[in-house]
Amino acid sequence: MQAIIWDRPVRVGVKGERTINGPHDALQYLSEMPQGGWFYERARNRCRAALERGDELGQSRKAFIGAAIESSFPVSDDDVLS
Repeated sequence: MQAIIWDRPVRVGVKGERTINGPHDALQYLSEMPQGGWFYERARNRCRAALERGDELGQSRKAFIGAAIESSFPVSDDDVLS
């Protein structure tokens, strides 16, 4: 089974110390975040859909960035501007 990854990883943490490569990593990270909120739910749903159907990878990435920002987790500037 081939891993499903994004075109570009998302770096989270004050110094980008954690790299999220795709929807599987994102779901793992989301499980460690405070749960709840619109962006959190959207990210979880988009990442699951990306894993199940392999589509909307870009949408799952954007939703994950939104969830990280919503939870006040630092996201590197170039990822926020994407």
